[in-house]
Amino acid sequence: MHLLALIVVFTVFVSFIWYKTGGSAEITRGWSRAWRVGASITGIWTSLAGMIGLLLSIRLPWMERAVGLDRLLIWHRIAGDTMGLLLGLHIATSVMAEMPMRGGLVNTILDLTGREPYMALTASGAMIIGVVIVSSLKAMRNKLAYETWYFVHLTAYLGLVLSFSHQITLGTILSSVTLVRWLWVVMSVYIVFMVLFGRWSEVVSAVRHPLRIVDIRRETSDSLSILIGGPHISRFSGEAGQFVSLRMLVPGQWWKTNPYSLSNSPSTDGMRITIKDRGDASSAVRKLRVGDRVAVEGPYGIITPSLFDGYKPLFVAGGVGVTPVRAMLESLPTNSQPIVLLRAAKEKDIPHYDEICAMTKARGGQVLTVVGRTAALKGQDPFSGKILQKAIPHLSEYMAFVCGPTSLTFAARKGLIEAGLPSSRVHLEMPWW
Repeated sequence: MHLLALIVVFTVFVSFIWYKTGGSAEITRGWSRAWRVGASITGIWTSLAGMIGLLLSIRLPWMERAVGLDRLLIWHRIAGDTMGLLLGLHIATSVMAEMPMRGGLVNTILDLTGREPYMALTASGAMIIGVVIVSSLKAMRNKLAYETWYFVHLTAYLGLVLSFSHQITLGTILSSVTLVRWLWVVMSVYIVFMVLFGRWSEVVSAVRHPLRIVDIRRETSDSLSILIGGPHISRFSGEAGQFVSLRMLVPGQWWKTNPYSLSNSPSTDGMRITIKDRGDASSAVRKLRVGDRVAVEGPYGIITPSLFDGYKPLFVAGGVGVTPVRAMLESLPTNSQPIVLLRAAKEKDIPHYDEICAMTKARGGQVLTVVGRTAALKGQDPFSGKILQKAIPHLSEYMAFVCGPTSLTFAARKGLIEAGLPSSRVHLEMPWW
């Protein structure tokens, strides 16, 4: 991943220039100077964390294929959290550094939020970024609809742009060291270029070449499958186990995008997704009609049938996590002997259950179910190591894929490892929302 390596090298290089231009020497020249040193280095690192976060969100194909979109977006979130922490430190140290010269806290705040050149834009940018970071904290994300969070998240672009001018004009290193300033500008322009022509060109292309709803079929009382096709389907290439981002090109919904796993092996006949009623987004998708246009990005994901090369497939799934399982079963060879372990409150709640059973049997495998509400299982953990050892003989012959709600995903991974399966052979799509 040479681009990330370049960012690391550039971070070290800029920090080294800061050190060589006397940044650390200022620490011993009084508290005001020491606070200024803190403001300088935290400002640089805040901007670098923002750059890294943007690069990780661009969805460059080679990066996505290397580690998977889920991990890229998790790293993006870590970069964002790091930027938020550094931004707080940068603001605090800047205020402390300026207070002795500006006549106290009130005057300093007034100067740094508008009276100083470029600082009104910077203060606005910092507020926007602060809102984005707070809305991305787990406690807040759980209270927000995905669409609301996504819209707020997009404003981070504006926040970063507004804060750029003060970096060049007021930053200790960037305003005084020409080479570093030009490298910083080139890096910033490159990232903006990649955002516009890497990430958003895909969005524009998806809207310009929409697909259409070909068929809608109810699977269970609260889930239905939607087949997506049309003349532009040939532009897409993907594999079973991957997922797509869907944008409904209907009034009131065109600005929203949501991820959905494919529930079939994609082909020119179409890509199928299965939706369970879980909130506003899924309710809106359920209102689509045959013939409606949708913009599709992807497919994404590195969990495909090739994962099981040399091993028997073991699937552990629950909820709509059964959809990629059903898709991958379709692509497995007839002698693969898969084991499918499904978790549900009721058997009739499992989407594509009959299809999964038929395809598993045709490949010499077996479907196991854990049915019932958790409270009715008499305190037993259905994914404990001992239970999995008994349920799945010769576990060492398998490669596992786990998919479903977060609690199921981590419980199953823990149980499989306790049962003796190496962690390197337990794969899952990490929850990034």
